[in-house]
Amino acid sequence: ALKRFVREAEAARGSDLAALDASQLRLARQQLHQAVGALEMVGLTAPALVLRAMEAAVQKFVQQPEQCSQDAAAKIEHASFALTEYLEGVLADKPFSPVSLFPQYRQVQELVKADRIPPADLWPMQWRWLEPQLIAKSEPRNYDTESRTIFDLSILQIMKGQAPLAAAGLKDLSLGFAARQADPQPRIFWKIAAAYFEALEHGLLPSDVYVRRASSRVLMQYASLSKGDTGISDRLALDLLFFCSQASASSIQTPVLEAVRAAYGLERSKSVDYEAVLFGRFDPALLAQARRRIVSAKETWSALSAGDANKFKVVVDQFSLVTDSLVKLHPPSELLAQALTRAIDATARSGQAPTIELAMEVATSVLYLEAAFDDLDPSDVQLAARTRHLAERLEAVKNGGTAQPLESWMEDLYRRVSDKQTMGSVVGELRVSLGELEKCLDIFFRNPKDKVSLTSVPGQLAQMRGVLSVLGLDQASQAVLRMRDSVEQMLET
Repeated sequence: ALKRFVREAEAARGSDLAALDASQLRLARQQLHQAVGALEMVGLTAPALVLRAMEAAVQKFVQQPEQCSQDAAAKIEHASFALTEYLEGVLADKPFSPVSLFPQYRQVQELVKADRIPPADLWPMQWRWLEPQLIAKSEPRNYDTESRTIFDLSILQIMKGQAPLAAAGLKDLSLGFAARQADPQPRIFWKIAAAYFEALEHGLLPSDVYVRRASSRVLMQYASLSKGDTGISDRLALDLLFFCSQASASSIQTPVLEAVRAAYGLERSKSVDYEAVLFGRFDPALLAQARRRIVSAKETWSALSAGDANKFKVVVDQFSLVTDSLVKLHPPSELLAQALTRAIDATARSGQAPTIELAMEVATSVLYLEAAFDDLDPSDVQLAARTRHLAERLEAVKNGGTAQPLESWMEDLYRRVSDKQTMGSVVGELRVSLGELEKCLDIFFRNPKDKVSLTSVPGQLAQMRGVLSVLGLDQASQAVLRMRDSVEQMLET
């Protein structure tokens, strides 16, 4: 919808943009609004925040159509790519942090000129006031002129990139303020601030704009407290806690930081490089297309290797599509793409089924691509190294060389694929069995007096339980056992 509006706006260049039909923009805004509600309903609040930023950007386009340029529409699109990829990872139970969506979130927020765009916005942590237990005692400090002078000079040093020395003094000052407080909230705040400054003191945080802004906001909070205002910013406390979770592991003793991390259970929280672009590096449609092409080529190559002489033209066309996707999505794999093309062309020209050695090498390459594209990470150095190695093996066999033994990672690949296929067939059979059980139970519940449909159910459930036990799915096995007990009780009573 955004692209269509951009095309219409470019066609109407020079005329009154306000007169353009903005229905496409309103449609995009409505769709984004519905998607926000869907994600919030299932508790994915951080991804919903990215969508909400996209919705706000499109709302701005509705009000100011001239702002909807090709570049702006591309930023919204890339954010949608990233969000789609992240949600696919969530469905696959991968340990992704929503903080990794920050590069796209920031780009979209910049479209609406947002004042404050901290990475902690996407951190899935519910704020609570929990008091860290410190071992060492500190000398109480007042909010006085001397403290303000130290604070001002130290924050200025942090802004100039001299964080370690300045942060050490601010840590001690914060601990002194915490020791003076009778109320829990300011006391907890200053302990978290001390932990944050301790992380800065030992170089456990990057010296980027977000860290520096957090430091300056601590100064603003101090100024407010020193004037008698007792209110503490929950948002600032959460941002500081986020940086405490980001502080990289070190052999250096950081007692205050460790106390805060222990109080909030941050040991389970992994640091995230929020500047690295992890998602949205390519169009999900292109990736899905590549996966389909690889599967089709694998099946056709298998048929050709088995002697099906009708597959020569089809296999050439399909591998041409595979190599096209490979080069588009992972340019360092061009050597493998070229090696596959030459091997397939040579086989097609020969008019004969490939030799066993060549058939195996091509099959191994395609299997590896299938596994790699299932969870594609273009920055993975192992991917480039292995595709280069597969290309070398393929070239050697094509030129008449002897096949090399399978390496350990190749054997692991074949084993994983075999296990996946086995599991897939087992899951397929279980689905069929569950469908049959559902029909039998449905017939019984429609007419409870007729128990004929139930007689085969306990035996089917017993078989299913055996399969689940072999797979090590103990909870599922226990559930099936309970189902069988219930059905047997129905038969008896």
